[in-house]
Amino acid sequence: MPPATSARYRRLSLEDRPSWERIWRANLLHFRAGAIATSAIDEMWRRLMAPHEPLNGWIVWFDDQPAGLAHVVLRYHTFSSRPVAILEDLWIEPFARRKGLAEGAIEHLLREGRDLNWRRMEWETDDDNLAAQRLYDRIADPVAVKRYQIDLA
Repeated sequence: MPPATSARYRRLSLEDRPSWERIWRANLLHFRAGAIATSAIDEMWRRLMAPHEPLNGWIVWFDDQPAGLAHVVLRYHTFSSRPVAILEDLWIEPFARRKGLAEGAIEHLLREGRDLNWRRMEWETDDDNLAAQRLYDRIADPVAVKRYQIDLA
């Protein structure tokens, strides 16, 4: 689905806090993120607003209302001097889904990433997130890798 023409994508700014937090809380609730994630909201906002933090945020507007968000973490890459962008979160509010906003957000991030000399953008999704996978399978190449994790807290 082509991106919606009435959509706008832009970096988060201080005045976006109420809209961003409402959308972010909806995302956390949907994914059952729990108390640890909700207790970190203030710190996450601080990082999103700090110019030298690797966490970056965008807000999606559709029909003149906040409709989604994207969070990207930039990390160093050992095979290149250019940073790699990790799309940590991409959330579109239910009222704005199936209108091309997620694809438009990714396209916006890719344009910005090219301008900022990112090496690539990568992301992951849950095995059961079939709606997202339909988009991702169409616009990106899956990478066959196994991810491992050890919780430290």
